[in-house]
Amino acid sequence: MMDGVGRVLIADEEMRGAQRTDLTSRVRFYSGWWKGVRNIDLYHWNGTEGPAGHSYDVYGDGSVRLINIPGHTTGLVATKITNPDGKFVLLFSDGGYSSKSWQDMIVSGIAVDKAAQRRSLEWIRQQSLDPDCLASMASHDPAHVDRILRF
Repeated sequence: MMDGVGRVLIADEEMRGAQRTDLTSRVRFYSGWWKGVRNIDLYHWNGTEGPAGHSYDVYGDGSVRLINIPGHTTGLVATKITNPDGKFVLLFSDGGYSSKSWQDMIVSGIAVDKAAQRRSLEWIRQQSLDPDCLASMASHDPAHVDRILRF
């Protein structure tokens, strides 16, 4: 349950996938996760960054970009937070389940498009190895260590 959530941004194509009624979609997008969410804003891509050439610049200044990394789901995004010096943090959600995913190019077993998933993981790897990348993190990494990043 997401009580107290002020605003949720979702790519319009991700929402279309969430609204499908087939069994796989109902499991992948469990409706209970959205209970209590009132402010869902759909967005359309306004940039071309990433493996699919789709991104969304949240504030219009390049500081926070949602970058389409399809494969696990069609509208899955990584969040790239960039400071004025070009240093960035990449939060790649379910684009891989850990850093080991991109280090060893291990795609997850759950995908709507395995080829797109591999291209997205290759992009995550490239970004993660960039000298300006201060941290690259997955949602489910068991090796994750809490830390504060100042940049």
